[in-house]
Amino acid sequence: MNSLLAQPTARKITAISWLPPAAGTAYTDAAPRFLAGTGGKTKELVLWSTPNPDFSTGTPALADFVSKTTHASGGVQAIAPVTAELVLTASSLGFLAAYRVANDEVVLGGQARAHGDEAAPEVCTGVAVQPGGGSGRSVASCGEDGRLVLCPVDRLDAQQRVAADAGSLTSLCWPTSSQLAVATRAGQAKLFDPRALKSPSSVFYNPASHASLECISAHPSQPFLLATGSDDGCVVLWDVRNPQRPRNELFGVHAANVWQVGFDPADARRVVSCSEDGSLAVTRWDGEGGGGVHETRRLASRLNVLSVNCFDICPYTREHMLVAGSDSGNLLMAKTGAQW
Repeated sequence: MNSLLAQPTARKITAISWLPPAAGTAYTDAAPRFLAGTGGKTKELVLWSTPNPDFSTGTPALADFVSKTTHASGGVQAIAPVTAELVLTASSLGFLAAYRVANDEVVLGGQARAHGDEAAPEVCTGVAVQPGGGSGRSVASCGEDGRLVLCPVDRLDAQQRVAADAGSLTSLCWPTSSQLAVATRAGQAKLFDPRALKSPSSVFYNPASHASLECISAHPSQPFLLATGSDDGCVVLWDVRNPQRPRNELFGVHAANVWQVGFDPADARRVVSCSEDGSLAVTRWDGEGGGGVHETRRLASRLNVLSVNCFDICPYTREHMLVAGSDSGNLLMAKTGAQW
């Protein structure tokens, strides 16, 4: 299936994120921008722009290169925008870093080690910014050292650390401003109250599978709904209204590790995932809890044969657009819509 537009970049793309628009330009920005982080031999943050899909028809246009900067602390593992001008990154050497985006340039603003130490660095596998507005928000990160780290957005060195698991933490998200959800390589999902990090408020796993969890995401408007992806190619939807006995539905949509999962902002009954198998999948589920998949559609390109590592869907335009990155060095793009 050749349903994705592939644009070669000669870089292994390991993280990707749309940037919020400047104040007052949502839905009218002529050229929305996104950041792609790279790993392997080339460790960079690359700024791209693309024509607003609301002002064009047909397939997405190719992305335009804007600028790039060396990622100062190893490969880019995750990107978390704070504002249109400030983004945070997680690195393969355990650092959290803040970058300023201004005048089409990306400039390092500061960094602090969050996982491991100089003698034994540990990969920082995820970073997420507390939802809400204002300057008092926190940033959370997780790592292969099993630690969950919390700090102010503007003070990356003022860290509160807790040993959240005996093994690796692979991903995290904020379902609400007062709850953190973390995925573990041991196959568990854990919920934490950031005001009381010493122990999780709930721990759950899928008894039908002992697979490692590689990613976790929260529904944009119903924070009791979570999605996880695992190393056996499955996406699991969780209803955690009763966190001690959460309900779940399991969908086998990929042939290998699911690296990222998220709800489509155009229709939150659709769950998007990307995988080591070189594809993305769009799984439509019954949002009323009626029992399962309506349809799963695979998105792929003949020009992309290696792992799709990351994706993001732009919520700042009326016609949303997906951009993804792969080990093949491709940017992969598609418009979302009813045809999904």
